[in-house]
Amino acid sequence: MNKKLITLAAATVIATLAPGLASAGEIDELKQAMKQMQDRLAQLETQQKEAPRPAATPPVLSAGSLGANANVTLYGKLDVFAEVNGGGGQGSRLGVKGGADISDGLRAVFQLEAGFFANKGTLAQGGRFFGRQAYAGLEGKWGRLTAGRQYSPLYNSVISFDPYEQGYGSPTTDGNVSTGSTRFDSSIVYATPKYAGLSGNVMVAFGGETGKSHNVGAVSVNYENGPFGLGVAYQNDDHVSSSTATIRQGFLGASYQWGKTKLMAGFSHVENDPDAGSTTTRREWMIGSQTAATATGQLLLAYAEGRTQDASPSDRGQVATLGWVETIGAQSKVYAILSGHKNSAGSALVPMGTSSAGNYTVNPGDDAFGLALGYQYWF
Repeated sequence: MNKKLITLAAATVIATLAPGLASAGEIDELKQAMKQMQDRLAQLETQQKEAPRPAATPPVLSAGSLGANANVTLYGKLDVFAEVNGGGGQGSRLGVKGGADISDGLRAVFQLEAGFFANKGTLAQGGRFFGRQAYAGLEGKWGRLTAGRQYSPLYNSVISFDPYEQGYGSPTTDGNVSTGSTRFDSSIVYATPKYAGLSGNVMVAFGGETGKSHNVGAVSVNYENGPFGLGVAYQNDDHVSSSTATIRQGFLGASYQWGKTKLMAGFSHVENDPDAGSTTTRREWMIGSQTAATATGQLLLAYAEGRTQDASPSDRGQVATLGWVETIGAQSKVYAILSGHKNSAGSALVPMGTSSAGNYTVNPGDDAFGLALGYQYWF
């Protein structure tokens, strides 16, 4: 309470009581008591001014601060099938992904994904536990930067123009149209945000082991505008692990949504430059479509060719694939895919699915056929 207010209140009390007091001595005693009160209030006021102020209250973290909006999602896809020569539709997988805000506009992200063969119960990708993907990084308005085992920008670009998305009977699975190595260890990938329909991806990957010189660089640019899509990609794989060679590949793809049908096409140019021997060049192309033929059924068509220039004997391969995918539930599909290959004297390509541990073989020049019936469940 303010000292002046207390003094005024005391004076008012004295003035009120004074007429009723018995003697002047009693009035003097009241005045003395009021003076003592004033002195005590002055002392308390001085102590209050000299006392140290309490420390400032620590700031409260905002919703965009460290650890906010954390989420972790467990997901998977199960593909089981019966097939004649080649495998199943798409690779079975089990993964976990998520992230958390570091600050407003900046988020930490991660993904771990294991591939397995549902028909055998064994791990895929050579037995790696997280063979499909294993990375962590940051994302914000400026884009996304991640490091670890990741898909190549070239691979992502090629399969985005493949009607079968590298599933059973796909020309990108059997070898007619190259995707390069699917994933790379010790890779760093930067993905730009989309602007006016344009987006890009850049990857660099290093051998990851002392004494090895397997280095890779890849870039892709994608454009989407209404029904039209376009993709361009390039990859330089220096001393790919499967051979002592440098493989350079360029790809151009286009798509157009025409009513219920999405038309797709892609062209690939591949140069294989070994340490010893001459450089070889492959020309590859594919066309296809995805059509919502019914409310629950999708018709898939594809045709592709690939050949090495000046090869003797010719290794030209041709593939035609017909498929039907029927949605039977919110998380379930069944499929039937028929694929046929025509091989020249130097080619021995066969139908192949991503869910099998391997594919069957034929002699060069022999034709090959495959049929897959399967069921997919995802969560």
